[in-house]
Amino acid sequence: MDAPHPAGYPPAIQPDPLLYPEVAATNGNWVAALRDAAADMHVDLGTVSGPESPTDSRRLIVASVDASRGSVVVTLGEQERVFGIRIWWTGVGEAAFGRTAELQTVVNVAHAWQAGASVRELGDRWPFLEIHGLTLAHERGEAVAFKWQIVRNTPDRLIDHDIVEAAYANPLLRSLFPLISHGSLQFSRCTRDPWSYDVPSLVPQLGGGWRALRAHKGRDIPDHIAQTPEEAVAFVVAGLPDGCGPAVEGPADLLLE
Repeated sequence: MDAPHPAGYPPAIQPDPLLYPEVAATNGNWVAALRDAAADMHVDLGTVSGPESPTDSRRLIVASVDASRGSVVVTLGEQERVFGIRIWWTGVGEAAFGRTAELQTVVNVAHAWQAGASVRELGDRWPFLEIHGLTLAHERGEAVAFKWQIVRNTPDRLIDHDIVEAAYANPLLRSLFPLISHGSLQFSRCTRDPWSYDVPSLVPQLGGGWRALRAHKGRDIPDHIAQTPEEAVAFVVAGLPDGCGPAVEGPADLLLE
């Protein structure tokens, strides 16, 4: 049974015993039910855990299965028997999501992800899984080109496309992984978080123009205010690290190897 919830916080959502008899059999413990289901299938899922916060209202209906590449998070539906699956790839983000009514399918999907199946393979085997295009691009080694396509198609309210196109027109910047944050255009020499943080970024100025900001880990150069996108881009290029080449597929650690 769930422990009394802390005063001032909502109670935990309880799994419906009629929808989830497997969970009811473990006294309402969804994590234990998932472990038991895997054991019955002779599958070792390793570490299976739930939310740690005692104030999380979803703590009884969420379970997370660890994998070397990330995790598989499974949530119980409240109004119908459905297991919501979200696959998280470390450094990339959400790789796939979907819903199934079969607990054995949940175990099989989680185990396949742990065993190293590609996201494309998961989608081919379980068509109910929706796969993010950027994830597939990562697997193909084409994340930079795909992300530039996303950035160039971003709504105008989120980014100034004059600066995007000016940066894209430069071969050096076009080979880096682009990022958008609060209207700024940033660049990374790697395609996965944590980013390299060693390339200057472009931030819009109130009243027009752009400020090119020096990188956190880059050269010790002053910030620069530019009146045209081309001028701003030229400053970023001038501040690139020595030997800067195309972004590597992976996290910033690979740049040190």
